[in-house]
Amino acid sequence: MQKLYRININHFEDPLKNERLLDLVGIRRREKVIRYRMPDDRKRSLGAGIIIRKILDENGLTESCLRYSDNEKPVVVRREQDAQLAQQARHHGHAGDYVVGVLSDCEVGCDIEKNANAPLEVAEHYFYHSELAYIKAAKNKDKAFFTLWTLKESYMKMTGRGMSLPLDSFEIIRKDQGFVLGKSPKRPGFFRTMEFENYIFSVCMESDFSLPPKGFTELL
Repeated sequence: MQKLYRININHFEDPLKNERLLDLVGIRRREKVIRYRMPDDRKRSLGAGIIIRKILDENGLTESCLRYSDNEKPVVVRREQDAQLAQQARHHGHAGDYVVGVLSDCEVGCDIEKNANAPLEVAEHYFYHSELAYIKAAKNKDKAFFTLWTLKESYMKMTGRGMSLPLDSFEIIRKDQGFVLGKSPKRPGFFRTMEFENYIFSVCMESDFSLPPKGFTELL
């Protein structure tokens, strides 16, 4: 099961100027929101909290069911009557005007970036040679860079390692059927990527999957 969520942060005010917005999220998220110095960062953190609350509400769960990994990856854990643990992993990303989230019944990671001036020197230093060759051969090098970047970030988040997993420790290859994981000492990964409003959004899971045909559930 996968479900995509999206919030445009321009739809609400700075939560420090309208504190009623903080009632939309849990206590832990409220504390995190107000620690940010910049208004847009507070809005993004609030948006992530709203997505978390929406997922909990839709599944009849409470904040007590929420657990976080060492890298702040949220996982919902529900104990069934037969004592089996049913896990629903959720991950979110943010860039520019949007916060996005993915709900899945297995490990998942996602990332979003605005397709604008790409730091191509990052690819020169930290990407696989095959990935760098893909960017150099592309007509739109910014798009090629951010496609690979979001794919790599989604994999890093799916593993739970985040940025502690070096960018050059695994390879993503473009094939006819899409992007696939190449050389990697870590876990398997399957990818989907999409574009909207000049943003690039990618998702990674451990097993093959399809994105929901209806796309994002819009919040707010």
